[in-house]
Amino acid sequence: MERSGVTLEESKFFLQPKKELSFKKLNITYLMLWSVVLVNFIGIISVLYAMIANVSTENLNKLVATGDTFSALKTTFFSILISVSIVCIIGIPVAYMLAIHKGVFYNLIEIITFIPLVLPPSVAGLALLMTFGKHGIIGEKLDQWGIQLPFTFFAIVLVQVFICMPFFIQIVKNGFDTVETEVIEAAKVFGAGDGILLCKFYIPINIKAIFAGIILCCLRAAGEFGATIMLAGNMVGKTQTITTRIFSLYQYDVMQAVALAAVQLFLLLIPLLLLKLFFKH
Repeated sequence: MERSGVTLEESKFFLQPKKELSFKKLNITYLMLWSVVLVNFIGIISVLYAMIANVSTENLNKLVATGDTFSALKTTFFSILISVSIVCIIGIPVAYMLAIHKGVFYNLIEIITFIPLVLPPSVAGLALLMTFGKHGIIGEKLDQWGIQLPFTFFAIVLVQVFICMPFFIQIVKNGFDTVETEVIEAAKVFGAGDGILLCKFYIPINIKAIFAGIILCCLRAAGEFGATIMLAGNMVGKTQTITTRIFSLYQYDVMQAVALAAVQLFLLLIPLLLLKLFFKH
């Protein structure tokens, strides 16, 4: 049977090579994607293996034997606990306001809020020191009241809040942006105000985004170094965190520094696994 001068057999003949070509292109694309994945995977595994392979039982025993390591772990843990709590208390309302309001003013607030994301750690530490130092804009007033933030435990908390806040706000805001407008409008019809909308709708609907923000803030705070050492210093038993402890060990015993870095890596994997399990279920 002919249609427009082309038989059915001829049409099959012309179509078949196109299918084969498409299949070949699909295979090539698939192989290219997997090649990129493997390069990324092998690169990360190589770096991790190079570090873990150099960890010895002797160096781990040395870490356990000294109280400085446990002091650094304790300082890191409690500073993260306090800073992430502050980030949640401030960050959730800010994310809510940025999610529900649009316009030049709120866009400007959003840009200012995310400035710490683009600041190098050393610049962030210097900026905080110029603000809260003894002769800083705010630090000078605090000094008159007998309050000094630099080189104290609370300086660590301040750095972590400053660094982690934009991460948390961005993640939570992205979650809040997904809330359906129809649901919110229906709630407003029944008299729901901002407080009810935030507590009864936005937070419960986006609990996963909030949890993800908390975990990522913990990881970011645990790895902070540059700004911490500039504002809080590296005083053993007072302001020394895990990362600054690794830096100190590196000065005279590289293998102990590697051992502590491996311990930190193991501790940071725990919240990552929790995050994965939380989203899975």
